[in-house]
Amino acid sequence: MMSGDGAQDGPDALLAAIAAKCGRSVEDTRSVLTRHGVGITRSLAVPKRLCLRSLRFSGEKKGGKAAGTIAFDWPEIGPGIWGITSGRNLRGKSTVLGIIRWCLTGKRSGIPAEMAEWFATVRLSFTLDDQPYEVEIADAVAVKGTLWRGVDDARRAQATFGSEDGFKAAMSDLFMMQLGLSPLVTHTVRPTGESLDQPHDWAFFAGAMSIEPNPEYLFGTVAMSALPTRMMQMFLGIPWTSANADLVAAKGRLRNQATQSRAFAKGVADRRKDRIEALGKAVAAAEAELRTLHTPAADRAALAVANQAYAELEARRRAAEAKLAAVEADVAAASEAAAHAGRLLQDFTDDRAAGMVFRALEPVCCPRCDEVFAEDRRAATRDEQTCVVCRTVEAPEQDPSEAKERLRAAADLAAGELSYQRTRLRLAREALGSVETASKEAEKVCAGIEARLAAPSRRAELEAELIGNKARLEELDAEGEASADEGDDGSVIEAALAVVEDAFKPLQESVLKEVSDLILAYAVLFGVENLEETKLSGNTTLRLVKAGVATSFGRQTAGEKARLKIAATLAIITVAERRGVGRHPGLLLIDSPGANEMVAQDYDKLVAGLAGLPAEFRHLQVLVAAVESPTIREHIPERHRKRAVGDDYLW
Repeated sequence: MMSGDGAQDGPDALLAAIAAKCGRSVEDTRSVLTRHGVGITRSLAVPKRLCLRSLRFSGEKKGGKAAGTIAFDWPEIGPGIWGITSGRNLRGKSTVLGIIRWCLTGKRSGIPAEMAEWFATVRLSFTLDDQPYEVEIADAVAVKGTLWRGVDDARRAQATFGSEDGFKAAMSDLFMMQLGLSPLVTHTVRPTGESLDQPHDWAFFAGAMSIEPNPEYLFGTVAMSALPTRMMQMFLGIPWTSANADLVAAKGRLRNQATQSRAFAKGVADRRKDRIEALGKAVAAAEAELRTLHTPAADRAALAVANQAYAELEARRRAAEAKLAAVEADVAAASEAAAHAGRLLQDFTDDRAAGMVFRALEPVCCPRCDEVFAEDRRAATRDEQTCVVCRTVEAPEQDPSEAKERLRAAADLAAGELSYQRTRLRLAREALGSVETASKEAEKVCAGIEARLAAPSRRAELEAELIGNKARLEELDAEGEASADEGDDGSVIEAALAVVEDAFKPLQESVLKEVSDLILAYAVLFGVENLEETKLSGNTTLRLVKAGVATSFGRQTAGEKARLKIAATLAIITVAERRGVGRHPGLLLIDSPGANEMVAQDYDKLVAGLAGLPAEFRHLQVLVAAVESPTIREHIPERHRKRAVGDDYLW
């Protein structure tokens, strides 16, 4: 268990507590924390005091009525309250503070863009405790120069720079190391979805030295998530603040990674679903097409059946042809018989008719020799019933009807047989035509099957495609959701956050109670009237009670917010001084405190209160940029003022 005061718990004890809380080994826990850039360190440091010693810059103003040479020289500055004053506004006071901030951070802010090429050289000397340094910008336009350490013969180049980035890096390295500061890392997500770790170094921390006329935030000049809170913790010297900051960043990083993993997994799942649907359709289409295709074995079997049917039909055709030939012969015979019977009947009929004619004839002469027959001969032949010509006895004429009926019956029978045989012929021809048609169809079937067997088939291609698609479907069905390793790491980070917060929160609450009391005292000293209670919380929210009404920092007027911010910053410096910890360098740059409609009485209290602080803190240095006024003259000695009289400019 942590002791709770934050002072006796070492890194090993803290690490063991984290491991116990998350149920992991110490080595495993250390590995996870290291993997996510978390260092379990107490982050304590002995405060060092920054004090400006001199400022010089030169150049050439361009355009306007004030064009001319720039030659600013403030040779002797030290602890205490100092004024940068002018008879009127817009005479360069804020720019002087901007140049000081530029020299201390390497970041050119507070200097109007139109003045970027006005300055040629800049020199700022300062001390950190008793160690002297000097920033020499030999070419202010190109930002080229040197950071010197020491003076005179002992002066050595601490760093050289040839760009603004190089300048910022040189100043950040110096102050982060000398003040014992650790970069604050935040994890941010860009609108594009890209996530990244954003480190904040000295340029960010230096914001704690500036008090603007209408401050929006209680600490620093940038509101970015929990950064003001961490700035406050760092400058208060709260232990484990660096570890806590690293853990918060790691938690955000893991949260974003989890969000991205879920989005990625959803995309994968959607694509997997679409792929399964597409493969399912392809499998169904291939199976449907395969059902329309004949297999070679089935075709060969069908061909055997078709060939057998064709052979049988050919046999039937040949039999039908033979039968037709036989029927045709029978028809010919019947036709001949019918013709013969008809002729017999006709001959009989003709003979009967001819006999009657010839018997009715009375020949008078021989048809051969033309001899004329005598009458007696004719009479004798009539009586004897012999032929007058040839003397042949004439048979008596019989009844012809019986013979004729017999011949007629024979003729009818032959005609009936002929009709029957002709019917047989028609039927035989029809049977032959039918079997010929069936045989031709069977031949076509055989030819079609043979053509299919001979032609290339899509079956093999479809079967291979079907096998492949089914295999891919099985793989997709077997795939599980990928589990991210961050889940286990997240439990370690959560456990570490809880343990680290338990380690520093009791001390932080005690320190914040002390800071809150001092904020009240300083704010009242600076003229914030009716203020009865102040409470600074761990998230840098400043709750107030004024005239019995609860309120907050953000609801105050611009002048009150400026005074409350100064009070809060001084309270932190005071507590850190008393406890021998903290990292605030003890320099305050206050810009135009009277520019926020602060009444003269309140302005006087603020300046008077600031002027009285150095008696309590000999190391504290306060630079106030303000319009010259009786209040300034009363509380800031003339030797502590860099002033421009009347309409003059400071540089």
